[in-house]
Amino acid sequence: MTETLVQAVSYTMLAVVAALVGGVIAIYRPPTAQMESNVQHFAAGVVFAAVAAELLPDVHTRAPSVVVVGFAIGVVTMLGVHRLGTYVEKRGIGGKIAGAASLLVTVAIDMVIDGVLIGVAFLTEPATGVLVAVALAIEVLFLGVTGVIALPEEMGTFRKLAVPGSFGVLLLVGVLVGVFALGGVSGTPIALVLAFGSAALLYLVTEELLVKAQKVPETPTSTTLFFVGFLLIFLLDMVH
Repeated sequence: MTETLVQAVSYTMLAVVAALVGGVIAIYRPPTAQMESNVQHFAAGVVFAAVAAELLPDVHTRAPSVVVVGFAIGVVTMLGVHRLGTYVEKRGIGGKIAGAASLLVTVAIDMVIDGVLIGVAFLTEPATGVLVAVALAIEVLFLGVTGVIALPEEMGTFRKLAVPGSFGVLLLVGVLVGVFALGGVSGTPIALVLAFGSAALLYLVTEELLVKAQKVPETPTSTTLFFVGFLLIFLLDMVH
């Protein structure tokens, strides 16, 4: 288990660094709306490919009843996270960052879920864990940018960077939970987590990344980037 944990944490550090890089980019070179849309399309393609190439094939071999339950829990959880974020925003919770509170709450919970999924992926098959970690690192890069952009302009640089830094910490916490809680476990519990994680990531792609990307007019470039991201991860899966 120690070797698996070291591997999982090592590759998760890619996402931790990516979150901080995203925060730095947002502070010193804020992207245009079109650039954000392009990155969101690319990230959506990457995450979608990771689910299609690595998670769903394993889920497909499990008992149908377990898969249904896992997917249902995943969808309900993500809908609940979305509703919680909306509630936080409407209530103005968070003081100066009330406007960003909804986004930050949603991303924070998503980071823990993603971390658990990375941990379980490494327990199942290290190669799967690597691809999932790389795909989520690209997603987290975008989330680091988004999280900082949503903060009030008058906030200091250090406090702004603390937000993507927190994303990275929560991701690592999720990895530790996944490895320690499910290490040595097989069968139904792992199947539930994989189905849950697949549903959560598909929700992220279809209801978060692509929905937000549509806030600016669709362009051939943004559409192409979705398929480039998908093909990149798919080819990495084929050659590993």
